Amino acid sequence: MGILGSVMLLLDFALGVYTWMILIRVLLSWVNPDPYNPIVQFLVRATDPVLEPLRRLLPAVAGLDLSPIVALLGLSLLQRLVAGMARGNVALSSLLLEAITLLHLLLTFYLLLLFVRGGLHIRSWFAFRRGRPMRINLANPFLRFIFQATEPLMRWLRPRMPTVYGLDVSPLVAALGLLVVLALLQDVSFRLMWHG
Repeated sequence: MGILGSVMLLLDFALGVYTWMILIRVLLSWVNPDPYNPIVQFLVRATDPVLEPLRRLLPAVAGLDLSPIVALLGLSLLQRLVAGMARGNVALSSLLLEAITLLHLLLTFYLLLLFVRGGLHIRSWFAFRRGRPMRINLANPFLRFIFQATEPLMRWLRPRMPTVYGLDVSPLVAALGLLVVLALLQDVSFRLMWHG
């Protein structure tokens, strides 16, 4: 193992330690720790350079801070790349395959959210057509999360889509578009696996 391999192993270890620091900070936030504790202060100061920019990019959804989740996914991807480089068998295609797999997973989760929102739209539309308007309870944290996560895309798509007899079909159109994107990603990942 050369110098580069040793540096990669050290970087892999450092990324693993940093991942644990973020996990411990998340777990500590659930128990409301003493903010003056030196260990807590160290964890906050050490993880804020990664978490704060992500918080500015990703708004909280239903009171849930998504920045640690995104940071952990990014660190995991980076750690796999570094570990592969340390073993000397990483190729650009394997890194791209990891990134596509992660993107596919995130988009599949978002697709499920769009289907739930579309189902709620259809259910409330049927209730309205029968003369019994239905209200969607956004006080429910799960429903609030679904609407907050999908609203940016809906806000962009809604003015571009006509309603069908008063039914907002934008969640269903977005879901169909996302299915096409997922199929394309699947095709690219298969090509990378067989030819990369």
